[in-house]
Amino acid sequence: MSTAATAPAGEAVPRGGVFAAYALTLLLLANVFNYADRALLGIVIEPIRKELLLSDTEIGIISGLAFSIFFLAAGLAIARWVDRGNRRLILVLGLALWSCATAATTFAQGFTSLAFTRMLVGIGEATLFPVAMSLLADLYPGAKRTLMVSIFQASSGIGIVVGSVLAGVLAAALGWRTMFEIFGAAGMVLVTLMALTMRPTPRTAVVASQRTSGLWIAIRSVLAVPGMPWLALGYGASNMVLASLPVWSPAFLLRSHGVKLAEVGALVGGPAVIGGITGGICAGLLATRLIKRSGNRWAGLIVPMVALPLAIPAYAVFLFAPTLPVVLVGIAVMNFLLSTGLGPCAALAVSLVPASERGVTSTVMLIVQNILAFAIGPLVIGVASDLLTPHFGAESLRYALATMLVAPVVASAFLWVARRRIRAAARD
Repeated sequence: MSTAATAPAGEAVPRGGVFAAYALTLLLLANVFNYADRALLGIVIEPIRKELLLSDTEIGIISGLAFSIFFLAAGLAIARWVDRGNRRLILVLGLALWSCATAATTFAQGFTSLAFTRMLVGIGEATLFPVAMSLLADLYPGAKRTLMVSIFQASSGIGIVVGSVLAGVLAAALGWRTMFEIFGAAGMVLVTLMALTMRPTPRTAVVASQRTSGLWIAIRSVLAVPGMPWLALGYGASNMVLASLPVWSPAFLLRSHGVKLAEVGALVGGPAVIGGITGGICAGLLATRLIKRSGNRWAGLIVPMVALPLAIPAYAVFLFAPTLPVVLVGIAVMNFLLSTGLGPCAALAVSLVPASERGVTSTVMLIVQNILAFAIGPLVIGVASDLLTPHFGAESLRYALATMLVAPVVASAFLWVARRRIRAAARD
């Protein structure tokens, strides 16, 4: 028997108001911790690499491939659970696991033990996105959902800046091991708050009346939705630069611009969060307006389709500008433009499927995102950096990061195909 809460026949699901606002606030806090914990490793890559004697390729495997493989494996197992089970319980358990794994990073002694903790972090964090998309779809119907999903996604920027700034300061003052302990303990405080105060959100009545199918049948059903595979590819490709920068930009600034460890988080985090949050929210507002004016749910895709290619010059400025202030301007503009795809893509995806398949749909989006953005992106950069070291020395990372310059325009092309196919299917 399912433990999921469903709205009784004739009873409306609570939408808007204080109930929804508090649930959204807790989801925002969870997402802040999610991305803060992801950012920690990138800030202290250099001291960890030197202490544990790791190569850039090994760092790429630990921060990308090891994290993503277990993130995906857990996501597949969690997908159907989210559509059937108690979403609050799933999120609390996931947050507790990734917080404990973050704290356990303090015991890492080499490549294997460090990779193991990242695997556990990946398993725990696989719960948040599908739970959040499922809850927000019930709490905020219609065009307003795009804005709320965009706000949720924009909170990732807050997590990155909080994680980056505090990680740099704490690691410089107390060491990187103690820094991981502190962040893990802080996550457990949020676990307690969420477990004690977050009310269950009833599902829409349609879920209660539908028979749930097997996981692979559900995934095939989601992928059969016109435009969905292309939408997932566009979402994943749009994240390739965003996912790679928290891993490699601190090391890039340390190596190529001589920034100190205690300062690197604040330097990267400020411009990144300002650009990312404003870009995400502005994209959500503009996409919501376009959807309302046109009456078409896919109208919001125009925003990232135009904005993503415009991020390429800003990314080039970040990589090749000779002075640090100009580099920071490049980060801000780049993050503003790259963040435009997060909310509109995710909101459109869950709007194309029945309520009973929102968890699976979110997981499909996560699978593609993690393969492209979190597994392939950082690993390609790490391998390229090692290969280019004999030719460029400490500057090899600069040119390795340049391998991601093509990603935004590829993402825009995928979204163009997705929008075209969704429109065609709606007309049939």
